[in-house]
Amino acid sequence: MCIACSFLNNKIAPRWVHSPAPQNEGVLVLQESLENLVPFIDWSYFLYAWHFPCSLKILDEDSSRGEEARRLLQDGKNFLQQIVERKMCEARSVVGLFPVTRQGDDVLVQQSVCDDPVTFHFLRQQHNLMLPCRSLVDFLSPKCTDYMGFFALSAGFGVKEGRDRLKSAGDDYSAILLETLSGRLTEAYSTKLHLDVIQKYWGYGEHLTAANAFGIRPAIGYPSIPDHTEKQTLWRLLKVKENIGIELTDSFMMMPLNSACGYYFAHPKSSYFSVGKIGMDQLKDYAERKGWSLETARTWLNNWVQ
Repeated sequence: MCIACSFLNNKIAPRWVHSPAPQNEGVLVLQESLENLVPFIDWSYFLYAWHFPCSLKILDEDSSRGEEARRLLQDGKNFLQQIVERKMCEARSVVGLFPVTRQGDDVLVQQSVCDDPVTFHFLRQQHNLMLPCRSLVDFLSPKCTDYMGFFALSAGFGVKEGRDRLKSAGDDYSAILLETLSGRLTEAYSTKLHLDVIQKYWGYGEHLTAANAFGIRPAIGYPSIPDHTEKQTLWRLLKVKENIGIELTDSFMMMPLNSACGYYFAHPKSSYFSVGKIGMDQLKDYAERKGWSLETARTWLNNWVQ
């Protein structure tokens, strides 16, 4: 890590406020009714999936485009009712809440569900001018045991079979609606499960609501955690395939396709960010921490290397 970035991070990183121990430490295997997910759906992203602007303002437009968006939204809500009533898909999740120890930019999970030590690896910003060069590990205590959450979930179970049946019946439109809506249900499940973790399972914000809750759920493979191979460690820790049936392909895609996984951080000032481009010094350090060759590290992080 560049000296300037390390110095800057140490001087400006947010002061730690320690998280309480989870009320339900360990692994939880859960299933959610589709009815409970409907209020958490963000319909702007449903329209976006159909190449409309990601905003509900288009519904107010007095134009053919606005009329088309309104018709599509009504079709979506009508078909969603069928999905719920006929239970055309299932929503399952697995959550793990554990004590962890920060070791540099790695996190060691203190648990007994796996025979081997479980370590997650993180990257740090290197080119953030006069702002802190952040890593997600900065939301964990650097000096003592802290707590961190892990999750995997999907509302896509049964979607492939349902889609194939609809296509066989010649109803391609409904097949696409089913696929699109299961994606929205998965994201709704991510939102609701996070709130349940905050209020009940971790319990650090029992009286918080969706409007004022704090904490983040960064997804593996997204800008703050660009290395998709970390999913493999998560699968081992939570026994994701065995517990809820989500599988990983050789390229670390999740099956069913409408699935999500990541981490929970409870630091009150935790926030989302992008790691951005990293230098060769950090790539070498990351490869060493992962036990990789430099070529393997470049393969998985090539788009993030400057």
